[in-house]
Amino acid sequence: MNRPYRYTASPPLVRWASLALAAAPAFLSGTVTAQQEDVQAATSQPSVVFEPRVSVQHTITNNARLDATGDSDQVTEVIPGFQLISNTARVKGFVDYSLHDTYYARESRFNQIRHNLNANAVVEAIEQWAFFDVAAVVASQPISAFGPPVDGSPANPNASQTSSFRLSPYLRGRIGAEVDYEARYSVQDTRTKADSRSDVTTQDWLLHLGSRESGKILGWAVDASNQVADYSLGRSIETTAVRARVNIAMTPQLVVTGIGGTETTNQMSPTRESHSIAGFGATWQPSERSRLSFERESRFFGEAHNALLEHRTGRTVWRYTDVKAISNGLDAQSASLGSLFDLLDGFYTQLEPDAIRRTQLVLAEIERLGLPANVQVFPDFLRSSSTLQRVQQLSLALLGQRSTVTLAVSRSDSRSIGGALQLGDDFDTNSRIRQRGWSLWLAHRLTPNSSIHANWGEQRSVGTFPGLETRVRSLVLGWNVLLARRTSGGIQIRRVLSDGLASPYSESAIVGTITHRF
Repeated sequence: MNRPYRYTASPPLVRWASLALAAAPAFLSGTVTAQQEDVQAATSQPSVVFEPRVSVQHTITNNARLDATGDSDQVTEVIPGFQLISNTARVKGFVDYSLHDTYYARESRFNQIRHNLNANAVVEAIEQWAFFDVAAVVASQPISAFGPPVDGSPANPNASQTSSFRLSPYLRGRIGAEVDYEARYSVQDTRTKADSRSDVTTQDWLLHLGSRESGKILGWAVDASNQVADYSLGRSIETTAVRARVNIAMTPQLVVTGIGGTETTNQMSPTRESHSIAGFGATWQPSERSRLSFERESRFFGEAHNALLEHRTGRTVWRYTDVKAISNGLDAQSASLGSLFDLLDGFYTQLEPDAIRRTQLVLAEIERLGLPANVQVFPDFLRSSSTLQRVQQLSLALLGQRSTVTLAVSRSDSRSIGGALQLGDDFDTNSRIRQRGWSLWLAHRLTPNSSIHANWGEQRSVGTFPGLETRVRSLVLGWNVLLARRTSGGIQIRRVLSDGLASPYSESAIVGTITHRF
């Protein structure tokens, strides 16, 4: 008999969240002096930093494939990589790349080479006028919402290496003294090695005209856009939209917005149809540390909205987001969405407004605590067509002089749109997929050269197909130590339990890692 799906926090989550928050004052004793010192140190950093590295990781696991058979194995990974950070006048961005050369002691057929890349840069080609953005993400992502998570064994049958590259040239300037403009073109190519999932190429055109934000009571903006999304396993989707916005500053802290426009798309039918757009929004920023924004629109698929609540204190950052919109399925940001890096980045915003220097600070703090920078809190799953998706996320980060606590809670609701197409993904058998999960990270520096960390999390996926429900629970305990000035080592113990008809399994593993930075 199927259990009903309810969006309620599980008792373990409530208990652990309460304990984490109750222990926070003791755990975070001290001041943020260390972070402030890091800010001062970063200002003296050179404009371009290049740091190669190499890691060797050995895993002993009792379930190398993360399946019901539970075959044990030992896995060795040689991981060379580098980090490049540029903070020059014309180029601001970073590149983080690593190559994973994996060897299995028993099952050599699983030996493989994987790539991980996270890059983002803004290039100012012509001063204050011509720019282009570059973004690239290469990472493993879950093929199905109901399979094992990708942060386990490299031989995970539910993991597929996905690459996404985006290039966006644009012009930005001013017409007279009152009007700002931006003309932008973006092309993004996303590919996956999973034959059952679609590749997609998107092209976007955007023209923006708007009044300058000069403290006036009344403001306006007009946006015209066109997007074409080509799916390798499906049809091409084209959407053209024109929006007009009127902003009224009720107070210096509160701005309300009225939205009206029209859009034409073939998203819901074989031929393009025109629909009206109507909506409203508001932004309230009572201080530099607090912000609340909300926007709602009536569109061709129904209601769409985007809500953000963010608050920072001297030691914490609180963030809540609620987004309902059309998702193209393979997004450039999906591979890095919800990373531990993103959670901590919000805290350092108040200490260092420069994005590149802030990147250095966050990475340094993560390294000191022995945490993985690219850990996926809630990785999205691959799909082969557009879906209507609502994602809600609540995250909390508490940072002290020696300790860090992060708590993230998420739930999502994805629905297929555009007819009953058989494209080989989860939506062939499910019209709706709901996910919820949480992740709690605790890290503490024991000494200047050593730290401990723990992660406990749970993720549940429920489909409309009878009996299709999976729940994955995981616990990770780790110890990290600085062996030499530029050499570190660490040991992790991992326990994962998965139940459900799709992928029942359990795993226990010990992971040892040595990393040297040149």
